[in-house]
Amino acid sequence: MGMDIEWATSELDAFLKLAELYRPPAANMPIASSRMSNRGSRAEIVASAQVVEQILDRVLPNWRHDVPSDRNKTTNIWWQHVEAVQRARTMLQRQTELQEKLGDNAPLLNAAHLHRVCCTSR
Repeated sequence: MGMDIEWATSELDAFLKLAELYRPPAANMPIASSRMSNRGSRAEIVASAQVVEQILDRVLPNWRHDVPSDRNKTTNIWWQHVEAVQRARTMLQRQTELQEKLGDNAPLLNAAHLHRVCCTSR
């Protein structure tokens, strides 16, 4: 059974909304503060990341190594996840096009679904 792309994309989108940075209004002041915050609470982001990491592991198996983890950590500790999610969304949304354009449109075989052939010597 293949991945439910609609569900996976929805989970990735939800994570991006939670991890989005914004300037919350300063207490009792009409102007925004200079401090950036994530839209979601840490608990919400951590819970979402638990599912998102499993999606990323399937779509971009080497995301932890391929996506820089040290960039922008002072602004957003979720930066690596955000960039990996953006890359995974593109892969999921455009995988058919990429396979066609890059000439990799052959059917994929999953060895787990093949019948085992048992050979005995006579």
